[in-house]
Amino acid sequence: MSLKLWIDYAVDELNDLLRDATLDNADSLEDQISELADSNTPIYYSDILECVSDDISLFITRPDLAGPEDTPDKLIQINIFERIESALQERFREWKEEQEEIELESDPEE
Repeated sequence: MSLKLWIDYAVDELNDLLRDATLDNADSLEDQISELADSNTPIYYSDILECVSDDISLFITRPDLAGPEDTPDKLIQINIFERIESALQERFREWKEEQEEIELESDPEE
């Protein structure tokens, strides 16, 4: 499965959470983003290598979260995690902006 599909699945899961969410519980949702990214990061070598075949930068870029003892496959996995988490953060920011606009439009004081 390509990296794009891993990201799409994670974003779909986030969208499911956001469907019934409000800005009041935005902080708890934001806390769940890392968990979603983690649960949607591939663990099997074949899946990890398929992601690399789509994007070689996953192999050659040292991730921010890398430790000194991480193996090459772990470094790739961390890069995948970071990409998924970044996409989730972006979708969450969009959702918050949308919700803030909705609240402003429905605010009777304005």
